[in-house]
Amino acid sequence: MRFWLSNKVLFRIGIIIMVIALVMSRSRMGNSAFFIAMTITATLGLIYFKPRQKSYVVLFISMLVIDILIVSSLFGLKQVQQRIEQTNLTQESRDEVVTDALPLLSQYGVIGTGGGTFYTVYPQVQSESIQHFYDHAHNEYLQFAIEFGIVGAAAIALLVLLCAKSALSAMRHRRHPLPRGTAFATVMAVVGMALHSTVDFPLQAPANTAIFIILLALGALSRDIPMGRQDK
Repeated sequence: MRFWLSNKVLFRIGIIIMVIALVMSRSRMGNSAFFIAMTITATLGLIYFKPRQKSYVVLFISMLVIDILIVSSLFGLKQVQQRIEQTNLTQESRDEVVTDALPLLSQYGVIGTGGGTFYTVYPQVQSESIQHFYDHAHNEYLQFAIEFGIVGAAAIALLVLLCAKSALSAMRHRRHPLPRGTAFATVMAVVGMALHSTVDFPLQAPANTAIFIILLALGALSRDIPMGRQDK
């Protein structure tokens, strides 16, 4: 009873729910970014966490075997795999949107067109072969550069990199599990968002953006926030 009512069980249930929701979304890059980000961050944890606890290794392996491979297979991982295998650039128009929108950088690349204005300027360069309405560029890097200019996009990127650097430092030097775990979450979020943003627009959803900003703030705090005398 003590085990089933412990925080570890709640933690595992939370992971399982997130994996099920992600797999059932059938998002190709969403699932790929999550699995890649988790693998990269967990590997960094194996390298940086000192002393390395056996419970961490067991948790990581069990997450891969139970939470991801077994649970996700029951809720449609095969369908996601089929979508990835059937992806064909000749049938996708997202890459053409990116190609068409590149000239907008030369026109508005200095100060940008303003946040949320991509759908108003894209029709200027939209090719006739694209019949769909695109309100986003399906590439956050390009859309941010067009809407906020190179200077604004660089400032946003610098902020994310500084928070990620602080989180990596916390993973490497902190000993207390709370700031170290918080830093882990930040690094995983940054890696996953960086991957997902290459072919989609996850930051255009206010809920995603709000959670991402909170994780960045926690990552920035994780390096220096005091947690007791025994923790650096």
